[in-house]
Amino acid sequence: MTVLRSTRPTDSSYRTAWGRRARAAVLVVFPVALLGCGSATPPGADSAPTPAGGPNDPAWVTNRPKLPPPDADRINYDEHTCTLTLYDLPGNDRWMVQMPGEGSGRPVTPQHRLPADTELSQVMVYYARPGVKPSAPVSVKQIRDSGNAHSSLAHFR
Repeated sequence: MTVLRSTRPTDSSYRTAWGRRARAAVLVVFPVALLGCGSATPPGADSAPTPAGGPNDPAWVTNRPKLPPPDADRINYDEHTCTLTLYDLPGNDRWMVQMPGEGSGRPVTPQHRLPADTELSQVMVYYARPGVKPSAPVSVKQIRDSGNAHSSLAHFR
C-alpha cells in the first residue's frame, strides 16, 4: 500500500523531538514574556524627578511629601471685595486657608472673604484630602499674580 503524501510518519522519534522543542520553547519564552511585560524601568539617580500629578490623584499616592499644589490659574481673587473664588474639588477634598500667624489652615467654602488688611503673600491656600497628606500651598499673592481677573471685572462691549 502506498503512503499518502499528507500523512505524517509514524516514527516516534519525530514526535518526541517536536515535543521536546515545544516544551523547551514554552519553558524559555513564557517566563521571559512574564518578566518583560509591563515592568516599569526604575528611575536612576541621574534621572529628573517625575512631575507632580494633579488633585485627582488616587488616595494611595503616598510617595510624595505633599500632594501637588492647587492650580493658581483656576482660583480667582477679587481685590475690591477681598474674596477668593475657589474651584470645585473632587471627592471629599476640602479647601484650607492658613492666615498669617496660624499653625495650620482652616476649612473654607468656595467663596471665602479675607480681612482687608491682610498681607497676601502670607495667606496660604491649599487643599486637604482626608487620610492623606495635604497639598503644597500657594499664596494669595501668587493667585493674584497668576493673571486671572475676576469674572465680575470683565468688560463687554
